[in-house]
Amino acid sequence: MIAIRRWAVAGIPCIYLLYLPVQSLLLPNLAGRGLELLALGIYLLAGIPTLLLYSGIRIPLFQAVINVILVSLIPILVIEQRHLSNSSELGGWMVMGITVILTATAVRQHSLLAVLGLVMLLAQVGLEYGLEGFISYGLVGAMVFVLAGLGVSRGIRRANLESDKYRDQESATLARIASIEAAEIARKERLQEVLSSAVPMLEKIAKATEPLSDDEKQDAVKLELSLRDEIRGKGLLTKELREEISRLRNLGVAVAVLDEGGMDDLSLEEKKAIIDQAIKELQVVVAGKVTLRSPKAETFKLTVVASLPGQAIPVLNLKL
Repeated sequence: MIAIRRWAVAGIPCIYLLYLPVQSLLLPNLAGRGLELLALGIYLLAGIPTLLLYSGIRIPLFQAVINVILVSLIPILVIEQRHLSNSSELGGWMVMGITVILTATAVRQHSLLAVLGLVMLLAQVGLEYGLEGFISYGLVGAMVFVLAGLGVSRGIRRANLESDKYRDQESATLARIASIEAAEIARKERLQEVLSSAVPMLEKIAKATEPLSDDEKQDAVKLELSLRDEIRGKGLLTKELREEISRLRNLGVAVAVLDEGGMDDLSLEEKKAIIDQAIKELQVVVAGKVTLRSPKAETFKLTVVASLPGQAIPVLNLKL
């Protein structure tokens, strides 16, 4: 994305804004043209703040409203000055000057007010000069400029929406990456903890000269299952799920946990909510076999299947 300073973008239109009245001001009898000078002051009062002030692309609503009110006064003053001076050359800057203000108003995200100002300009000049005014005083060009400003305004609005969408996606992606990294670190720490607890058991088995007792065999089985869970369960194994697996196994339930990456794109909060729901549903299970699986590329994130030996219909068959 290319960043451009606002003053650099506004500089050229502002120079044009100031240049427009020059030719008219060079005409004779400037002191006797008070109404035109008043219109010129109003013109600058509306144009300069619109082009140069306010941070961001959007000007405040009050400034856009002021612009429409002020530009509606300029034709009244200039046309009256022409009548008093009996000269149609005065105020030649009027139409294009008002057009610059209305175009800037449109670009700075107040399209409806810019259109309203354009309609008022067309009505005032059209009523005074008729069809000739559309040709001689540049009203067609004014319409083209303001319509172009409306197109630019729409393009800027769309670009801002796309930019906001991109930033949101970037933030969500970074959050997911942080979530995955945090879960991976926690899993490695947990795996290291399990491996550390396995060393004494493995050393005991290696040094044993007699068969293991029933309790030692049970401990060895639990250790083997814990290692298998950590390797195959990966990111599914929260503290709460480990406690639920332990509860089920103490009841004699065979438990298998398979993480195939189905929840890798979820945040920690979303993942925890799904796993907590699964734990809640598992409270009815007291025997049989339980399989928790997180499949990849499915519309659901977790399957929970609990079955009893000899029964074709599962006790639980959930897709979360």
